[in-house]
Amino acid sequence: MALQEQMTLSQGEVWLMATRPKTIILSVAPVLLAGLLALDGTAPVHWLMLPAILISAASIQIATNLWNDAADASSGLDKAAERLGPPRVTSLGLLDVATVRRAAICFLLMAAASGLYLVYFGGLPILIIGAVGIVCAFGYSSGPYPISGSPFGEVFVILFFGIMSVMGSVFLLTGEWTWTSFWAGLYIGLPAASVLTINNHRDRVGDKEGGRRTLAIQLGPLKTKRLYTAMMLISCIGMIHIFNLIHHGTVSLVSLVVTALLAAYALAMPIRKLFLAEDHIGLNQCLVSTSMFQLVWVVAFSAILMLA
Repeated sequence: MALQEQMTLSQGEVWLMATRPKTIILSVAPVLLAGLLALDGTAPVHWLMLPAILISAASIQIATNLWNDAADASSGLDKAAERLGPPRVTSLGLLDVATVRRAAICFLLMAAASGLYLVYFGGLPILIIGAVGIVCAFGYSSGPYPISGSPFGEVFVILFFGIMSVMGSVFLLTGEWTWTSFWAGLYIGLPAASVLTINNHRDRVGDKEGGRRTLAIQLGPLKTKRLYTAMMLISCIGMIHIFNLIHHGTVSLVSLVVTALLAAYALAMPIRKLFLAEDHIGLNQCLVSTSMFQLVWVVAFSAILMLA
């Protein structure tokens, strides 16, 4: 970002940039999916839980983004002149590290406050999930073994931004732990993990020099692209599996058609963008398309439920 552009940004625009609003989709989409599963189920739904779940999930996501911004700048991995991804406020000098870290803590406190309300109704399981989520928000980019620099980042994202998010949300809304919510969490978590895969694929050279050992570094460019493609298409096909679980072994023509259209969209948009990308600009466009794919996935799933 040019110096002139930096000077024209208001304080509000700087903080909005710092929160990385497009990534909030990754925390909101699983909760919306849980709401669809609850709505289609037979158990009574406690809809008053939904706003608190959304606030908690979004707050943890923003806190993670802010802490990651400050941590990478402090470690020297995130240099504004060399950065390939979207601009970071700390490395650009728009905000100092201490201020960004304090903001991250504030969002974690907000997540904890809404989490207490959820724990009151959900009990010990929700307390454990919330506590682990807050610890991992710090440990994602900090500590002796940061998750973001390891080969296990994708697994972490699938587990916490997919499986646990959907299962925990469904439990809070209906009081039930179900295999359907487990599989739904897995399939919605795959695109979230794909976002991380692209991010690490784009930054693999600098990350390797900085001592990171991400999965993209371990696999190399071609295998990383194949992994991304597999995760995206399995996520699409998983929609049929969830419908099969909900409707006890049946598969409708609607579910097959919608799944085929979703897979075609994935191939034509984010997957195609990845294979055609020639530089970090193309990969950043793929990153946005992959984030948006989660919302498209949720909309497609809601269409299946309504039309089945």
